[in-house]
Amino acid sequence: MNKKLISCILLFALLAVTLCGCTKDDVLKAFSIDTDTYDPATEMAAEVLGKTVTEEDLTAGDLNYLLYSDGTAAVTGYTGSNPVLEIHEQIDGHTVVALENKALYDNEVITELTLPDSLEVVGNYAVMYCKNLQKVTFGKNIRSIGVSAFESEGDDSNSRGSGSLTTLEFRGAPEIIREKAFYYADKLTEIVLPAGVKTIEEWAFAKCMAAQRIVLGDGLEFLGDHAFLKCRGAKEVVLPGSLKTVEISAFYQCTSLETLTLGEGIETLKKGAFEECTALKTVTLPESIVTMEPYIFYNCSALETCRAGSPQTLEKDIFTGAPNVHVYAPAGSALLEYAESHDLAYTAVE
Repeated sequence: MNKKLISCILLFALLAVTLCGCTKDDVLKAFSIDTDTYDPATEMAAEVLGKTVTEEDLTAGDLNYLLYSDGTAAVTGYTGSNPVLEIHEQIDGHTVVALENKALYDNEVITELTLPDSLEVVGNYAVMYCKNLQKVTFGKNIRSIGVSAFESEGDDSNSRGSGSLTTLEFRGAPEIIREKAFYYADKLTEIVLPAGVKTIEEWAFAKCMAAQRIVLGDGLEFLGDHAFLKCRGAKEVVLPGSLKTVEISAFYQCTSLETLTLGEGIETLKKGAFEECTALKTVTLPESIVTMEPYIFYNCSALETCRAGSPQTLEKDIFTGAPNVHVYAPAGSALLEYAESHDLAYTAVE
């Protein structure tokens, strides 16, 4: 857009605000400009729960808390010196249903955290940058783990996180694990999620570089972009058939990956889903695969065998950088034709 035209529009907007008493949002709406200003830092657990806060700044021992209109409570802070924090189901007779936004943010005392069975929501940034936290136990009724809830501070210059979290124990299955929930938790020894987790958002476990196993339970419906990006220690990945799509770069640069199990029911592998998984030698794709987008196995330099059914849509550079791959697919299938047209070794199978 012409700079003079932009200047005129801005001048007109300023005049409109000054002369007619309009608000900034009124002017932006008039120009059909999207004014969505969602900020996860301002989204409280109350919104996730659909509750209303009635009392705040309450204290019981080492815990700070607030109350909702139905008499349930959310923990908002911890002032104690005990490194083992076990939150109980009741505070002053009120059932604890949430760990509020930033409740334990940057706490350097806690090494172990146990959440009660009554707790449903871990708020955004709730336990972020707790660099000495080693173990978290989630109760039976956990529903939601918030944005960056357990994110560790990372240093991209040496690809290391500053956190100490090694163990996640689930007594229940959260329906949703939100964006960057465990980002840079690079001391986790494994990521094994129970059946019942439905949504794992973007970057949720990205750069969890020590986890040797990534096993996602049945019932998973959505796995976001870059969800397990650069989990470089993962030797095994298991994805259930309830998941229809493996999103963009979900397992990009999982450079130790040797065993990949894709459940029957998965239909789409999106761009770069397993790009640069340089230790991967053998892949068996389920019969349900319909679409393979570009760069699925790009630079998977050790890949020797790919067995598949009859995917219908194949895009460019699926096996570029995997020069020794041998494709096994049904005669006349699109995948076999793709292999032939790209000078890859192939064998027609029944």
